[in-house]
Amino acid sequence: MGKGAVAAVFALLVVLVLAVVVVLITQGSVAIPLGEVVRVLTGRGAESEITRTIVLDARLPKVVAGLLAGAALAVGGTQMQTLFRNPLADPFVLGVSSGAVLGAAVVILGTGGVGWLAGLGVVSRLGVTGAAVAGAAAVLLIALGIARRVGDPVVVLVVGVMLGYLAGAIVDMLVYYTDPDRLQALATFTRGSVRNVTWDELQIISIACAVVLGLSVYLAQPLNALLLGERYASSLGVNVRRVHFLSLASVAVLSGITTAYCGAIGFVGLAAPHLARGLLRTADHRLILPASALIGAAIVLVAEYIAGGNGLTRTSLPLNSVTAFVGAPVILWVLLSGRSRKQAR
Repeated sequence: MGKGAVAAVFALLVVLVLAVVVVLITQGSVAIPLGEVVRVLTGRGAESEITRTIVLDARLPKVVAGLLAGAALAVGGTQMQTLFRNPLADPFVLGVSSGAVLGAAVVILGTGGVGWLAGLGVVSRLGVTGAAVAGAAAVLLIALGIARRVGDPVVVLVVGVMLGYLAGAIVDMLVYYTDPDRLQALATFTRGSVRNVTWDELQIISIACAVVLGLSVYLAQPLNALLLGERYASSLGVNVRRVHFLSLASVAVLSGITTAYCGAIGFVGLAAPHLARGLLRTADHRLILPASALIGAAIVLVAEYIAGGNGLTRTSLPLNSVTAFVGAPVILWVLLSGRSRKQAR
């Protein structure tokens, strides 16, 4: 694909994301004209304090959280598909998000953790965030260790699914033996939502995601080398262990952060990289990573709108209920296209 076509694809993706952002901010149970939104965002004042509150405190945090969560999950999925050499790898499918939920659940439902952190606001969320990152990292390390020993992408995928079920079973046991009054705090982690993120929490999410997404730019070229195998990458002077460590650490942080604040949002990290490769007709991470980030952000924002978070439906649905409609067809497409290629050989 030529440079002009690549630029056109990126321009289209940016326009798509901006269009969804505008719709999410202006449309809802209370419609707000775009001009009024612009006045609020530029600090020129709004016609009413209610309008300002709706835009700045209700809708804008949700939109920013959706942008960051979608971009983070998509970049994490792209890196995992390269590291595991598995087109079906992503934080949700391989159980990484489930590990993050388990880590968060231990802090939220744990006897000591909640008692110490319940009244500390953002500090409490930091405790949940750290536990979510640790849980995601633990599952990632187990999955990578099995991948190196077995080498079969299908086996790794099955093991990842089993790890996800195991983490989910442990969470269910914790829920069963926990005081019912504490269960509401855990509800968002199992369903996925960007509707309750506050500006204080966004400061943490933004800093973490900015650092790790910036790191992905540095990893783009080494990941390109890894597409042809670890030995080939080493022959080019790539420090394979460092790339593995940085990639796994970034995926764990991204998965842990997004899960701690937005819940376990599924299928975005799986679908976005494949859609990016299909649009750009390349596997170059220098293009795929930013394109995946834009597509992931668009998927989460569109899913949020469809799920009813902005007044489209009377009942708000979990994000996972909507993102599955994108992720499931992509899984089938990857499986069927891979089988067709094998039969053609």
